[in-house]
Amino acid sequence: MIHIVKPDQRNMKPFDAPGATVQVSDPIIGKEENLSAGFTEYVEPSRLEWTFTYDEVFFVLEGAVNVHATGQEAITYEVGDLGYIEKGTETIITVTEHAYLLHITQPAWREVEAD
Repeated sequence: MIHIVKPDQRNMKPFDAPGATVQVSDPIIGKEENLSAGFTEYVEPSRLEWTFTYDEVFFVLEGAVNVHATGQEAITYEVGDLGYIEKGTETIITVTEHAYLLHITQPAWREVEAD
């Protein structure tokens, strides 16, 4: 099977994340929810404490994201940067303006929602 998601099919929806104003879309969910691919948009300045319960690879399309993982120095990811966050990592994610990311998670980071 192959699948395409056009820009007008992203269907970004608000996501409840304390400290952040975020929209997400996961238009691709793998068989048996073994992975998801979609978009994360921080629509205004945000500071989010988040523990990853999945592995995530992300690519910064717009803006910048600062990620501080417990026990490590913070890293700022900018447009064109590819990042990886390992399952179990505790982070503080800071966005000073706006950021738009492509993300891929393994397994799918949340359950499939009915439309």
